[in-house]
Amino acid sequence: MTHEVFISYSSKNKNAAQAVCHILEQNKVKCWMAPRDIPGGFSYGDLIDDAISHSRVFIVIFSESSSVSQWCQAELNIAFTEQKHIIPFRIDEAPLKGSNRLILNQAHWIDAYPDYEEKFKELVESVLLILGRKSKVIDAGPVECKPIALIKVEGGTFTMGATKEQGKDASDNERPAHEVTLSDFWIAESPVTVNQYREFCNATGRDMPPAPNWGWTDNHPIVNVSWHDAHAFAEWKGMRLPTEAEWEFAARGGNRTRFCKYSGGNMIDEIAWYEGNTDKSGTMPVMTKRPNELGLYDMSGNVYEWCNDWCDDYLSNPQANPQGPDEGIIKVARGGSWHSPSKNLRISNRDNDPPEFYCHNVGFRVASDISIE
Repeated sequence: MTHEVFISYSSKNKNAAQAVCHILEQNKVKCWMAPRDIPGGFSYGDLIDDAISHSRVFIVIFSESSSVSQWCQAELNIAFTEQKHIIPFRIDEAPLKGSNRLILNQAHWIDAYPDYEEKFKELVESVLLILGRKSKVIDAGPVECKPIALIKVEGGTFTMGATKEQGKDASDNERPAHEVTLSDFWIAESPVTVNQYREFCNATGRDMPPAPNWGWTDNHPIVNVSWHDAHAFAEWKGMRLPTEAEWEFAARGGNRTRFCKYSGGNMIDEIAWYEGNTDKSGTMPVMTKRPNELGLYDMSGNVYEWCNDWCDDYLSNPQANPQGPDEGIIKVARGGSWHSPSKNLRISNRDNDPPEFYCHNVGFRVASDISIE
């Protein structure tokens, strides 16, 4: 095993445990936590002793529920016996009870209530100190806000919707497949990041959206933004959201397409963040998977992306630069996310939500007409 930290938690505190794991691994501290790190065919009980034995630091998400959890108590006893560095990360006012009292009274406590995210820096610094590393926490200073990089997409004609490579996963709302012709356009290399969106909020006096339970990380895609929020950002930048047809053409690789099921390939773990490699723990840094044929990142996975169009059924007749209906109730979102099964990351998969909707797995990227060249 190659981990350094074992994270113990009760099922009721899963979100807090995932957030702790997320921030530590952003700081290059490898963690072990169930069920993420249990290989297929093994049970948790088969691996617990070995996982704790190979760790250097044992973090327990301490709470009312973990203080009475038999699993947490068993894990704590093993860590104590193995003389691991124990850090109780207390997320509520749970008192010490029973045998916990003897063990945890000797530990380095971090009281992290009522808002445990405010104590992440202290936790990371404590772990790095134990591991003998320099304390350089990712949120210790400002990160440069990179400008939005645009990729030019040369226009062309393509078949939109449930094409052959999409297979039996294709849904009825992806049919009929139909011919679409597009003019040249620009589209962003990656989704808009937290840092880029914060710059917009600071410049316009807007509040940031509510943070997801893993907190904000500057180079992750922004989430919890409605279609209206995304549209406002795009206008502020002098741009717009891509049409659904532009989004799909770009995701397919434009005129350079290799006719893949996902954007950039058929081997999903190489090109996308989804439930199969995130354990549904949250967003990941943009541009860390392989790009597609046009050099676009995260078109499949990481976050769903708002498109400009109102959602409507497809027509069978050929279309040129379709914009969608003039009015509607729900807007199109594309691409799947860190929380999605692989079938939702397919190039032709369509999702839709009201324009007021926001969620921890929905973001956006911007586009523009070619005239800004």
